[in-house]
Amino acid sequence: MRTLLMLLLSVWMISSCSQAPIEKHTYVLPYKSFGTPSMSGKLLGVEWFQWNAHGDSRPIAYPVNIVVYRGITLKEAEATYPVNPEAEMDYRYVEYSDALSYFDKNIVEVNEMAEEGYPMGRLAEQLEDTRSLIIDAFAN
Repeated sequence: MRTLLMLLLSVWMISSCSQAPIEKHTYVLPYKSFGTPSMSGKLLGVEWFQWNAHGDSRPIAYPVNIVVYRGITLKEAEATYPVNPEAEMDYRYVEYSDALSYFDKNIVEVNEMAEEGYPMGRLAEQLEDTRSLIIDAFAN
């Protein structure tokens, strides 16, 4: 019995030491990093504060941030980065693989639209840059 307890204690201590802080499982980006609101709205929701019924009639930038997370649950991401209307802290949460799928799909669509003659500017490059930042953030 004593040997079993020692073994369990050792396993618990090793697993506790090997767990990275929760911040290593998240990467926070501004809303605009995901492209235009018409593109990202389905994934992220509206670009204004989620507790408001609508955006301001004057163009303003809302400090909405996107938390990309991997290796933790949505609840853990929400607990680490809680929405706080009083402090105007607004977060949206996207799982890592969903974020990469979003970027992969939209980079292709933006490039196709550019080839068809639509004025897309640097949007595809910006999406590719954000995708690379996310991959790099979780590489360590």
